[in-house]
Amino acid sequence: MTWFDQCRDVRLHDLPRVMQCVRFANIDSYYFSDAVDSNPTLCASAELSRLFDKVRSYHLLPNRRHEVLHFIS
Repeated sequence: MTWFDQCRDVRLHDLPRVMQCVRFANIDSYYFSDAVDSNPTLCASAELSRLFDKVRSYHLLPNRRHEVLHFIS
């Protein structure tokens, strides 16, 4: 997020591709909820919203993690 915030206009186009590289399975669920999933700029992207839906499922439904793990790790 620090990288993005330094030059939002230029980096907005690359953000979905960069976020695909983030290992959300290793990110604390509270940090994801408070800093990532609640960010209005990130949530405005349809592509990122779909990715975040999978991340939410991973963190909220531990018994189904195997179903979404390959999308977010």
